[in-house]
Amino acid sequence: MRFRCPAIALLIAACVCAVPAHAASFCVSSVAGLANALAYYDISASSDETVTIRIVQGSYAVGGSLNRYYGGADANDDVNLKLLGGYTANCASRQPDPRNTVLDGNNVVNSGIGLKMHGTGSLLVEGLTFTRFTGSTGMVGIGTGLTVGEVLLIDKDFASESNDSVYEVRQSRFVRNGGQALVNMTGSLMRFVDNVVADNALSPLTSIGFSGAFVVTLDADVDAAVTLTNNTVTGTTGGPGVLIRTLITGDSGRTSEVTDNILWNNAGPDIVFTGTAEHVYPLLSSFNLYGNANANFPTSATDLHVDPRFVDAAGGNYRLASNSPAINRGAYVQVQGFPARDADGAARITGSRIDIGAYESAIDDTTTAIVTTTGDNGSDTAPLAGSLRAAIKTANAASGPFAIRFNISGGCPRLLTFAGPMLDVTGDVTIDGTTQPGWTPNTQFGQYNGNLCLYVNGGNTPWAFHVPSTAPAAARLVVRGLGFAGFNDAAIKLEGGRNHRIWGSQFGSIPLTVANRNGVRVTGNSGGAFIGGYDDEGAVNLFSGSSDAAIYLDNAAGGSTVANNVIGFQPDGVGNGGNASGVVAFNSKNNVLQYNAIGNSTSNAVVLSGAASSGNVVQYNTVGLDINGATAANTGAGVLINFAAKNNVVGAPLTATWGGNFIAGSTGPGVWISASGGSGNSVLDNAIRGSGGLDIDLGQAGASANQPTNPATGPNGLQNYPVLATARRSTAGGGTEIVSGNLTSAPNTTYRIDLQYGVTCSAPASGRGLAQYALMKSSVTTNAQGSAAFTVIVPFPLSAQLPLGRISATATDPSGSTSEIGNCVAEIPDDRLFENGFD
Repeated sequence: MRFRCPAIALLIAACVCAVPAHAASFCVSSVAGLANALAYYDISASSDETVTIRIVQGSYAVGGSLNRYYGGADANDDVNLKLLGGYTANCASRQPDPRNTVLDGNNVVNSGIGLKMHGTGSLLVEGLTFTRFTGSTGMVGIGTGLTVGEVLLIDKDFASESNDSVYEVRQSRFVRNGGQALVNMTGSLMRFVDNVVADNALSPLTSIGFSGAFVVTLDADVDAAVTLTNNTVTGTTGGPGVLIRTLITGDSGRTSEVTDNILWNNAGPDIVFTGTAEHVYPLLSSFNLYGNANANFPTSATDLHVDPRFVDAAGGNYRLASNSPAINRGAYVQVQGFPARDADGAARITGSRIDIGAYESAIDDTTTAIVTTTGDNGSDTAPLAGSLRAAIKTANAASGPFAIRFNISGGCPRLLTFAGPMLDVTGDVTIDGTTQPGWTPNTQFGQYNGNLCLYVNGGNTPWAFHVPSTAPAAARLVVRGLGFAGFNDAAIKLEGGRNHRIWGSQFGSIPLTVANRNGVRVTGNSGGAFIGGYDDEGAVNLFSGSSDAAIYLDNAAGGSTVANNVIGFQPDGVGNGGNASGVVAFNSKNNVLQYNAIGNSTSNAVVLSGAASSGNVVQYNTVGLDINGATAANTGAGVLINFAAKNNVVGAPLTATWGGNFIAGSTGPGVWISASGGSGNSVLDNAIRGSGGLDIDLGQAGASANQPTNPATGPNGLQNYPVLATARRSTAGGGTEIVSGNLTSAPNTTYRIDLQYGVTCSAPASGRGLAQYALMKSSVTTNAQGSAAFTVIVPFPLSAQLPLGRISATATDPSGSTSEIGNCVAEIPDDRLFENGFD
């Protein structure tokens, strides 16, 4: 799980932090020690602090001693909590296996644990077993009647709720418990991954009419979504295994994912989804094994409805027997990336595909070739025995999935040099450099500290690995743990096949080699590729020194995910390893760019270009800053949208306030929809600092005048910006900004208005504002003449911390077209500030 530093850090110092600034860590080996550590979180932790509770391996007879609603430092906001099992004595090391750290309720009546999170505070529970709890109906700190028989209650503070908070339970076991809603989660981004929920007995302990072994509630007020992947939920009596509740408060802008789960032999339906057409909670479901579901749950042709064949269900062993249909049958891609380990801590993925359920079998369905030499004779008809070329030739001839592994003598690193262009890949092939002795993984987001043992030197050949456009649709290339340099087309070029994955590899920044033109190119009729990963630091790729774009996406099908890559830096995440551009999508649609660090480009950092480039999403990226927060300027725009690219999202979706990017130090505009750009491109909720042009720019570079009406001819219909007249700040009630102004645009239309705070006005564009800190959105509706005079009041939670500055605004029409950033007006203190005699 990644913690994101608040946007305010861009104002106070040039930093984006990997974790919050304050931290408290506890190593506990007794029930009393655990209770004291939780009490610190409950009472003493300060805002923005991370509290890590490390639990030493053993069995803890907690009974009802933890039956409390631990409320997060008495309502201090933004406190993060990590509750982690698996530590050896004195927390010297860790083996995250829930079997070794057990919290035992001893069947004490009214036993459970409640965790309440505030603001953007995030939660991780990992590596623990919860057993013999009876479910709490009256936790200390919340009162009787407000709990519904939980073993583990995870809830948000409704007064300070945030749509950026992440609550995650992973690699844990909930076995032989009782209650009504055993694991009950309510929040914004919720993840339940690699857990075993087995042999639990549900009973109606309260009058509240829902129950389930795992219950999650989706609330549209925070655009809630759940990621439910690789769990085994089985043997529940008295009710359903999984209940996904949806509140009838509106629509969620996020998509939930239910993938690769075993939901079997539960007394109620194995899974229940209460979503209806009236209120939209998008849910993707695939590759699940279950017996039955309610009518609202979206089924998939990839689902299985057969006995999962556990090793010994009667004995509580829910690992997969050798003849299980769940082995090597999981999804090719998960939206949030595959888990790195299974429920026992074993590495995933063993075979050609991930196993369904919480456990990964040791069965490998791939045929394997071992590369034993760095040599290459350049012959595709009679390749050198033991060479990579020979292995690819064998892989292409295989009838099923094929894995290429390495065992080359001579220590680490080793250099593979090609005598000529390498054979195309036309099968389902995994090339795994992590198998070479001496390899170690990357361990930190934002840099690349892994120890690669194998580097491929192209010597100015076109590519290292190429899937041609003539490859069958089933062709698939997975590359892991290799370094690439010296390729004059792309180190990896994907023109055919689908479901490709590139992870844990290095492109460029290799001594005594020449640059790649592109690191990875997805083109032709290829399906999407997954480049990087999410929660696994070992999946991070490094792209450095490419003479063109580090990653170039121009396949018509689009659909690639580019996540958590380090682009434009040296391996330390600090030194300059600039590429010509970071990521370019040209006539490619529906690609997702998230959580990447992109800096030092000699042109634009991100480019969305071409009329077929639509539906692309650019969110949560750090553009123009290194791992330490120092400026790593891109020479051009942070994000450029041109040549009729349309309907793309940079930052938050149209109806939300999450997903913003940090964009700093661009020598051009922060985000530029150039004169050739299309319409429907939204630019919302980003934090932009130090741009050489407008922070948000339309048309020709520089400030453009408003049009007589909208839409006009030009990018985003030359959407007009709101002209602000006054801005008043109040610190009362947690802080508000009261802004008046006027918008002239299309008649009888409702527009989203986003207010932006800056310390000053823009230096490159006199009279315009800065988008250094995004305030809350509002909306206005124009009259029949296309005019809307407005006064809006939005929350300003940092009103007491930030000096009086300048306020500006953008307008976004219903199609998603965002205006330039508008005029800036100086804040004045609201009169209410002086009611108590301040002067």
